[in-house]
Amino acid sequence: MIHQNGKAVFKWAVQQMSQKVLELLEINRMLASELDWIILHSANLRIIEAVAEATGFPLSRMLTSIESFGNTSSASIPLAWDMAAQSGKLRQGNKVLLLGFGGGLTYAGVIIEV
Repeated sequence: MIHQNGKAVFKWAVQQMSQKVLELLEINRMLASELDWIILHSANLRIIEAVAEATGFPLSRMLTSIESFGNTSSASIPLAWDMAAQSGKLRQGNKVLLLGFGGGLTYAGVIIEV
């Protein structure tokens, strides 16, 4: 039987995602204020809220899909992207940080310009 320790995963996700957001900014020699949006893997809205608090990045500028679709695993980032594009939030020239995590507690992230 497979078992997931939800508390431990939550703690890991908040710590690692917050750290990786800051590392991506540092690697790209950017300030958080230079980003238009952050799209994190939407596994849990509480994780996204905690990362916003830990990094000082406004929750209002974090694009999510969890409210509409729940945890869609690897589809959460492209779904949030599409929702933002369809609503007109995401525009040409925007700088967006994408960061996801998944099975085996692996993660990857990038900053792109739309």
